[in-house]
Amino acid sequence: MERRHLTFIAVALAIIVAGQALQAWLFPPPVKPPAPESREVVEPESPAPAPEGASADVADAAAEPKPEDPAGADAARERRTLGSLDAADPARMLVTLTSRGAAVERIELADPRFHDQDDRSGYVGHLAPVAGAAGCRLGVVGDGTPAARAGLRAGDEVVRVDGLATPDPRTLRDLLAATRPGQRLAVEFVRDGGTMSCELETARRPLEVVRPEHRAEPVADPDGDTHDPLSFLLSLERRDGRTRRESAADLPGHELADVDWTTAPTADGNGVRFTRSLPGGLTIAKEYRIAAPPDAAQETGYRLGLTVEVRSPERETVIVYALDGPTGLPTEGWWYAQRVGPEMFGGLAVRDVVMRFTGEKSALVSGLKIADGSLEHPSSAILEGKPLAFAGVDSLYFASAVLPVVGADAPDLAEVRPRAVGSVPEGARRKLVDVTARLVSRELTVAPDAPVTHRYEIFAGPKQPELLRGFGGAGGGMEDLVYYGWFGWVARPLTAILHGLHAVVRNYGIAILLLTVIVRGAMFPVSRKQALSSQKMQVLQPEMKAIAEKYKNDPEKRTRATQELWRKHNYNPMGGCLLVFIQIPIFMGLYRALATDVELRQAPLFSSAIRWCSNLAAPDMFLDWSSWMPSFLVAPEGWLGPFLNLFPLATIGLFLWQQKLFMPPAMDEQQQMQQQVMNYMMWFMALMFFKVPCGLCLYFIASSLWGIAERLLLPTTTHAPAGASGVTPEGVRVVDAPAVPVRTGAADAARQKRQARRKPR
Repeated sequence: MERRHLTFIAVALAIIVAGQALQAWLFPPPVKPPAPESREVVEPESPAPAPEGASADVADAAAEPKPEDPAGADAARERRTLGSLDAADPARMLVTLTSRGAAVERIELADPRFHDQDDRSGYVGHLAPVAGAAGCRLGVVGDGTPAARAGLRAGDEVVRVDGLATPDPRTLRDLLAATRPGQRLAVEFVRDGGTMSCELETARRPLEVVRPEHRAEPVADPDGDTHDPLSFLLSLERRDGRTRRESAADLPGHELADVDWTTAPTADGNGVRFTRSLPGGLTIAKEYRIAAPPDAAQETGYRLGLTVEVRSPERETVIVYALDGPTGLPTEGWWYAQRVGPEMFGGLAVRDVVMRFTGEKSALVSGLKIADGSLEHPSSAILEGKPLAFAGVDSLYFASAVLPVVGADAPDLAEVRPRAVGSVPEGARRKLVDVTARLVSRELTVAPDAPVTHRYEIFAGPKQPELLRGFGGAGGGMEDLVYYGWFGWVARPLTAILHGLHAVVRNYGIAILLLTVIVRGAMFPVSRKQALSSQKMQVLQPEMKAIAEKYKNDPEKRTRATQELWRKHNYNPMGGCLLVFIQIPIFMGLYRALATDVELRQAPLFSSAIRWCSNLAAPDMFLDWSSWMPSFLVAPEGWLGPFLNLFPLATIGLFLWQQKLFMPPAMDEQQQMQQQVMNYMMWFMALMFFKVPCGLCLYFIASSLWGIAERLLLPTTTHAPAGASGVTPEGVRVVDAPAVPVRTGAADAARQKRQARRKPR
């Protein structure tokens, strides 16, 4: 029987593996051409005829007449920064702005708890280097970065790093990518015609909540960089009856997204103002500044103010503008994490659009549905009396959103459109689609003496409930972005206990071990009752087998006799399952806590200096085996993932040991087969849970060791039922015995096994 089962399992696995390998060989993924070095010149498409019955606005848009006068010429490329990477700075973030589209290029978090989990190379700051006369000219140096602390400034030309020449930006990027955190670099640079030098120390790369998204088919940038469209771009939907095509980035002749705006500091020096002149004297301005909270008691960080201003001094004009939200949110954890949201499980992407209207709950729009174009409602209208509270993008541990400011300069918005940004990945990587929320205004009449000003607030930061409560306006905060699923009633108290334990021991690994002690200690009466029930079941096995033999042709009498036996000896068959039913909510609650709480995201078991167990919310990642294992198994989207994880194997090993120690011996061939199937299922569980967080595995390892010690070291007492006959699992023969206590501690079990090996006289 055992040989047949082993053969079946081996053949099934061989068929699955062979099928996956054959599919990868016969249907390899298409190879995409490399990204172009510069933007291709594309011939303009012929205007499509307006559909029958279309409005005059749509017909005018299809005709696309040329503007009366061209837009203002592109300004020079500039980058500016707001905030700082200094952890003591109240802004809590470093914002890099670019004149290209007057967009936010990246937002880096200053809190040292939030580092990049995927890129572990050395970090000196985002420098935006371009080729200069002597070396690489630095386009920007943010405050608080290692480069700024070493004395580098924007405009310096780096000529050597550690004695190696840096004639072009690619060489400089490659040299810096090869460094490690804490490494000292000697930098030689040219400033104002003179050669200078400094020494800087690399740091760990901070987490970028917003960043340029690099893809196989990106938008080409004149700097030589390639990426998807940046964040918080502004464009015109309509002007004086002319409407842009849905797929177009800009209204022809009114380019805003793919051009450089004029850049200048604000009058008070605390912000950056971008302006762009359009045909007919229309002027658009965007102004960014680090925002102060409306309430002094609220968190001051992670706030960026945005003001949109429209002027038309020459003549009255009617416009509709669109403001895109954030793009390029973190994709960390996409190959092992399973996101859940209200009213959906397993249907979310790595990044999804989120929005909330005043008086309602937050609504999550799946990035997968946006990528497939299968949304039931491609846009959400903003109704009177229910203004938009916020709209943005939600990821695993971080979020970014646009919040219309309530007051005199409140935006007059008509709808919110979830949309994909850039190209959509193929296959299993479709969940990596980059998404954003587009806010579309109502028709705005801009008179020569009545400029239009709309104010927004931008949030970009971690999903901490106490932080999110301060964003979202009077109708409620953004705290419901932290969603634990169905077992939130367990996850929230477990999270609170973990935070409390961490405040004492300062290590979340030890806190999880202490949590295990608390949980198993609280369940000790239940586990002891389960042990007694299990032993009573072992003693009753001979009687139950005799009943089964006696009434093998009469199931009804067999059931009545078995139930009578259970009542006689006060045995409840569900008693052994109670502990399992209690453990399931704890397991799911702890899993959701580890997969949701940003405080556990970067918590190491030992130290962040080593990769293994450096993140309790992720697999332990002991060894990268992607270079020598079959790709269909160890690809990020494969069954096992790119890393060998030890904790799931240890967890399954302990489960098997528990089964071997405490499972009663099979009384017949059917029971033996069931036990063998259970052992085989453990290895399938190892495949299914191979990528669970190592913090969850740590809990199971500690809980299993507790259960084993409890059953082996603590003596339990049960009674052999009167009239019972047979042999207990410990080897004690019971023949028509009265109710006699049977002690089964570790020493008693060993003694009873020795007695069982002796031949009866």
